[in-house]
Amino acid sequence: MKLREQLKLQGKNVDDWTQSEHDQMKQRCQDCFAELQKHIEATEAEDKIVFVKEHAYFMTEPAALSSYAFGRENVREAPWTVQIPGKRGSSVTRSSLNHTLLPDEFLQTWLPTFLIRHPALMFPSHYRTIVDTLGEEAAHAECECSEIMTLHWTRTLYDWYSEHIPKPERGSADETQWPLLLDADDIINNPDVVVRFSEVVGLDPAKLQFEWEPAEKGYVDQLHTDVSRRMRSTLTASTGIMKDKSSAEIDISVEAKKWKKEFGQSEGEKMETWVKASMPDYEYLCARRLKSGSV
Repeated sequence: MKLREQLKLQGKNVDDWTQSEHDQMKQRCQDCFAELQKHIEATEAEDKIVFVKEHAYFMTEPAALSSYAFGRENVREAPWTVQIPGKRGSSVTRSSLNHTLLPDEFLQTWLPTFLIRHPALMFPSHYRTIVDTLGEEAAHAECECSEIMTLHWTRTLYDWYSEHIPKPERGSADETQWPLLLDADDIINNPDVVVRFSEVVGLDPAKLQFEWEPAEKGYVDQLHTDVSRRMRSTLTASTGIMKDKSSAEIDISVEAKKWKKEFGQSEGEKMETWVKASMPDYEYLCARRLKSGSV
């Protein structure tokens, strides 16, 4: 993502990238995958559980992003897939719902959990981060934002896993139905869901914390980039679960008036459009979320 910003490729059709930009981006993707592989191998060598967190959007390959923003008919680029060491050609596959940079074979080695939040809270929050870290011009790049302000990538990857992870047999020792899905409102308002999740993934519920001390200044200062500091600013200043971050009783029409005042009429209208367009995906995913007592 950082290289993409440096090359000013945000909101640009992948077909319009130069050969140098293609080469640099493909090499960076492969290098990052190699680093991930090293992390996995080192962690497993210590007999530990590997946890990796990433936004579905950042895992999505450029041709899929451009197709979503500009229309499939306006993109000639073939899907990108990183290479797994030792696998070539037909041994690496990509099925229809896999829009990530990762081949099916690699995705199938993971047990995924998806975290969702109401679009009327998630999208404006991300928009403010773009403004604060990249500037208003970047935030106003409609094609770039349309790729981000959506739950399309989360839903398609969730559906991919739902199709490719075998369902547990009734009465088996482990009846967990992957993929798991958490909603931010449940994390805020229902601690039992967090406890249940920790049990399912093999973590010790006794070590859960719902209150804590704010991060020390030294920790904040050592964060590598302004983006990291901005993205974690609420968390590092917090002292516990923040109940006011819930979407309970949120009214999109009321929020839309606030967005138009905060972001300007045109940008506020875009935000309202993005939020409303994402509600079917959010409701679809929310209906499948983990609940206390369920697996």
